[in-house]
Amino acid sequence: MPVYRYAPLKSPCKLCGEGFDHRHDASDPALADCPTCGQAVSRVIVQPVNTPKLLAPTSVSKAKQAGFTVFKRINDNEFERQ
Repeated sequence: MPVYRYAPLKSPCKLCGEGFDHRHDASDPALADCPTCGQAVSRVIVQPVNTPKLLAPTSVSKAKQAGFTVFKRINDNEFERQ
């Protein structure tokens, strides 16, 4: 079940503060009143999290330019700095 963010219409509420999270089915209607204090609430649209996608593998030269130390595996327990 998804979690929705609700905010009181007259904020801030002494009991709920700036808002609260409430979990219910997507098919259920949005809450009209706060379950704690009974004040009218509206559902807040939450921006989705931006997750960058890596389109190409990072090269050794780009990793070095970004300030990373690059190691190459020599055998099972030994690495060599490149």
